[in-house]
Amino acid sequence: MTLLSLIGRWLKVPVRFRTLFWGFVSNEIRGRFAGSIGGFVWSLLTPLANLLIYIFVFSVVLQIRLKPMETGTDSFAVFFLAGMLPWLAFSEALNGSTDLFLGRANLITKISFPLELLPLTGVIVPFFLNGLGFVMYLGYLVLKGYAHVGWLWLPVVIAVHMAFTLGLVILISSLTVFLRDIKQFIGIVISLWFFLTPIIYPLGMVPQGYRWLIKFNPMYPFIELYHQVLLQGTFSWAMLGYAIGLGAILLGGAILFFERSKYAFADVL
Repeated sequence: MTLLSLIGRWLKVPVRFRTLFWGFVSNEIRGRFAGSIGGFVWSLLTPLANLLIYIFVFSVVLQIRLKPMETGTDSFAVFFLAGMLPWLAFSEALNGSTDLFLGRANLITKISFPLELLPLTGVIVPFFLNGLGFVMYLGYLVLKGYAHVGWLWLPVVIAVHMAFTLGLVILISSLTVFLRDIKQFIGIVISLWFFLTPIIYPLGMVPQGYRWLIKFNPMYPFIELYHQVLLQGTFSWAMLGYAIGLGAILLGGAILFFERSKYAFADVL
């Protein structure tokens, strides 16, 4: 099977097995709020509360101001949330990836179904739940007058970001079947990765000699694109090409690894 045909399979599987796919997605979402009185309402109240807290702390209490020429805004809360909300979806998907196959060992060893559905679910759910907070953030930006035609590029940025995340989720979830220590290791990596990504600081605040380290970070082009598209009304084609290249290489490599290793999952699990 060629890589293109494998990618085509990943696109077709959730459509062909849509009932099973949406069953996984709805079970995962219901499982997040199982036993709670508020249920799905918490998925709206939690990001709204976080949004208001961040805005109050950074804009009212700390009153941190940025250079609009560099970031597109003078509000630190607005700048911070433009990168933080996409990061939350990304980090949550990575955190959950170690249990996608291990946590369903009984199901995988007893029932035959397309395993591709599990990594796809592991990306769709965190992006959907955190997307609710992102939509609220966009509403706040509209009220503050940040909306502009450049936002039309937002679906492209989100799609490339999701493809990159899916590649990592496939790779981590597959490797964890054979190397269980990844489950403990991934939390440390995500914490370090967060502080090396320009979310709580613009790149211009980093000393010149260390900027290469930030730019070497694979999440740098994605967070930078969110900042550019949302706040600056433009984006760098080179940055978009860099992000698409990273996403394509990672997703292609991860699918090839998954295809060669998935037949051993049942034996190892």
